Formats: sequence, structure tokens, C-alpha cells
Amino acid sequence: MTEKDIKAFSKIYKNKDLSWDERMKRLMKLTGKSERTVRVWASKKLNLNEKQETLSVEYEQAKNRKFDKKKKKFIITWAQNNTPVHKEFFENLTAYAKHISADIHVIAGRYRNPTSIWSSDQEEEEKWDSRVQNYLDANRHNIHKYMSIMSDVKIQPTAVNPMTGMHALSGINSCIFGSPKLQMEMIPVIEGEKSKMMLTTGSCTKKNYTDSKSGKKGEFHHVIGFTIVEIEDSETFYVRQVSAEDSGDFCDLYKEVKYSKESKKTKINNIKEIEACILGDLHWGHHDSKVIDLTHKMLKKIKPKHVLLHDVFDGYSISHHDMKDPFAQYGKEINGNNDLKKEVTEMLDGLSPFETYENVVIVRSNHDDFLDRWVKNEDWKRQPTPKNSPLYMEYSAILLRQYAETPSDIKGIIPSIINDRFPKFKTLGRRDSYKVLDWELGQHGDVGSNGSRGSLLQMRKLNTKIVVGHYHSPGRKDGALAVGTSTHVRVGYNMGPSSWLQSHVIIHKNGKAQHLNFFKNKLGKLNYTTSK
Repeated sequence: MTEKDIKAFSKIYKNKDLSWDERMKRLMKLTGKSERTVRVWASKKLNLNEKQETLSVEYEQAKNRKFDKKKKKFIITWAQNNTPVHKEFFENLTAYAKHISADIHVIAGRYRNPTSIWSSDQEEEEKWDSRVQNYLDANRHNIHKYMSIMSDVKIQPTAVNPMTGMHALSGINSCIFGSPKLQMEMIPVIEGEKSKMMLTTGSCTKKNYTDSKSGKKGEFHHVIGFTIVEIEDSETFYVRQVSAEDSGDFCDLYKEVKYSKESKKTKINNIKEIEACILGDLHWGHHDSKVIDLTHKMLKKIKPKHVLLHDVFDGYSISHHDMKDPFAQYGKEINGNNDLKKEVTEMLDGLSPFETYENVVIVRSNHDDFLDRWVKNEDWKRQPTPKNSPLYMEYSAILLRQYAETPSDIKGIIPSIINDRFPKFKTLGRRDSYKVLDWELGQHGDVGSNGSRGSLLQMRKLNTKIVVGHYHSPGRKDGALAVGTSTHVRVGYNMGPSSWLQSHVIIHKNGKAQHLNFFKNKLGKLNYTTSK
């Protein structure tokens, strides 16, 4: 290798903005050699092996951090070394922790930024803002039988998907990783096992990234926030992610936490209104009545301006999945589950309590298509049961009118049925948008870009923040969120490993979105009126 080659080799090898795999890929291209040869050259010929790092005293102490076993609530966030905290946010966070009696854990984040305005010397000893030192954490904690804080796992703050490859690291436990991004992912589990999720924390320190592609992406997705865990009992916990405004103020379920610059104190008040609630897919007939009842009780406290519903119709009575299965049809006939009129009536009755809300929006969903598909593709004279024949004629007439009046924008049968009973409800078509505080809420999530199948990763690429349904597994990829389900988590057809979870998304008046996950038909221990 020439001197020029050696310099180029060394520059790539030492570039920490690149992942190890990307560095190896570039070096293999530069040298034309295999990865094994590249590593041998780096180690034995060029002596580029990274030296054993010397850990700061603060970090060594953080590695021995213990959690308070007497506490039932935990607040977990992340702090970058040699970077100041967001002062107002951290004042709010500590005041809120005191208010609800929570144990604070600040995961020690490590990242070198030679261009940082707060650290001019690249070799300066790693330090953390004095405000977080008493809470600094680099240890692993099993705070519950089924929940772990993974503070010992070092993740680059610029990682696009911080939790990639971490699925098995915590065993059967749900787990929380330190990262300035807010992401959430459900992990499929065998039936009978506890639901498992992975979450990241958000940050309590300000943005401090290198002037590079990965640095700029990290800066864009940097979130001031935290994750909160509430312990119910030995079997149950609740977890929520909280994101703050630029001011450092935040909302968490029933509580609004604001810093007053005049009094220099934090005020904590009950939330009286929220901007929107997007419920997990309903699938009336497979719905969990306890979850629906609890949702209405919750929304009476934090009155939503907008309520959005996905998959209100299930379509089990006329599902194309088993239309040609004589055994399934026999079972439906015996049990009365092939009665379309009954299914539609129960759906409409179930929607009746939603009339109390200001704006109710029915998002056009793939299960709505079941009814249109049945009318279009099935011969009413050859149906497994004749009881649905009158409705076949009635619903065919609805479609005929729509194709005659609005052929370029067919809403379908379900929206028409709903508006006949609830004329104030807004029913969306496939092409409709519905925005609330810059959040796109009018997409179900089953249709992706250019007609492809939808996914949360696809929704993440859109030029807007978005909340969708369809997947039945709640998730968060930066500004793209998916609700879970309002059904029972096992309904027969999701056999095998499943990641379903009962979960809604609420959008607070400050424009920040938050998942509300149900466990044992409860949302959490946080009380609406009292502090503990």
C-alpha cells in the first residue's frame, strides 16, 4: 500500500460516524481484499486496533448504579457526555418525579463531537452535566419481573434504528434502551406469554452532533423526552413515552407539566382536554368491551376534540377468507355468526356512545372493503345462507348510486351505513386526508406508496407526521406511529407468535403524540386528581 492508500485506509477505519459494517465495506472496496484480510492489515500491519478506552470516574460510578426497589414508578431518559441538559425540561422532569414518587435514571450516552461548541478538546475527559450526575446510569436493571432498563448497552445516538439486533438481549422481558430518538417496537411472543416491547427514551440534553450526514439525521430526530414505567404488581407494569416541547414542558396521560420562568418553578396540573384520540382497531364483534368502556371513562376526563376510529366493521359474517370453506360455514350457521344484519346492527349500536364527542372520524379501512367485495364478487343466489340476501340487494343499490354519482371517489358501503345512522360522523374515503396539529390521521396504514402494501417503515418516509392503524401492534418510528388493537389480543386467526397489543394514541394540545398501552384492561396507576 502506498502512503496515500494508508492514509485513506486509516481515515475510513477511524471514522466513528460510520457503522463497523459500513467501514469494512468501504475498506474492502478500497483494497479489493476480503474482510478478514482487511482486519489483519489493520491489526498487524498498520497497528490501527482501537486502544482500550479509559473510562471516566463518572462513568465508572454509573456502571454501579442501583435502582430503588421501594419505588413503583421509574423515569428513564438519556444524556450525552460533554453536553448541557435542557435546563427547563430537567427542572420539569425532577419535579414530576417528585410529584409521582418516581426513581430517575439518566442513561449515560457517549459520543465524540470535535465540532461541539461545548467541548473544544476532542480528548477532553468524558463528563456529564452536573444536574444529571446523581441519576447517571450505565448498569442493567430488572425493575420488574417482565421489564428491564438496559443502561449498560451503548448505542450510537446517530443510529437510524437504535434497537436493531436487540430483540433477544433481554430474554422474555420488555426493555428500554437509551437513545435520543423515540421509537417503540413490539416483539412477537408465543400464545400465553407476556407481551414484549422494546422502547427508547428520548434525551434530556441538547442537540450536539457532528457536521456529517449521520450527524444531521441524528439532530433532526433528536427528541427531548423520557420513558415512564409504572409497576402495578408482580405480574403487571405500564409504560409510556413522553416527548417535550422546545420549552421543556410536557404532558403525560392526565398531567400537564409546565415551567414558569417568572416563578422559576414547575407547575403540574390535570389535563382537561386533548386534541385527538386515535383508537386501536375496533373490529366490532371481536372488540374487547372492557377496553372500550375504559376508553370512554378516560376520555370523559381528558375530553378529545377529535376521535378517530379504524376498522369499526369486522366482516366476519361474510368474510371472503372462509366463504368457500363448508366446514367454517357450517360452524357459522350453527352459532349464528353468519348473520350480516346482526353484525352491522351491533357495530352501529357500539358506535352510539361516540356521539358524545365533538368530532368523530371513521377512517376508511381494509375490513370495510370486505362488504364491498362481498357484493361485487359473490352471487347472492349461491350464498351459504339465504338470510343475507335482502341486505345483498340493499347494499348493491348503495354501490350503484355511488358509482353513478361519484365514480372517481367511491366511499363504499360501510361509510354510507354509518352516516345514515350518524350523520354528524365524518366518514373518510381512501383519498381523503384528515390533519390535526400537523399529524396526518386519515390513513389506515394498509396501503403503502405506489400501491404497495403498507408498513410503518414506509409511513416513516412520508413528508408528514402520521398515525395509522391496521397492524394491531403499536409501534413508533420517529414521526410515524401505529395504534394497536381494541380487540382481544387473540381472535383465532392470529395463530402462532403474535405482537398484538391493545393500544391507542393520543395527541395532546401541545401537538405531542403518546401511546396509551393497556395491560389487564388498565392504562396505568397515574391518578387524575392525586399526586401518588
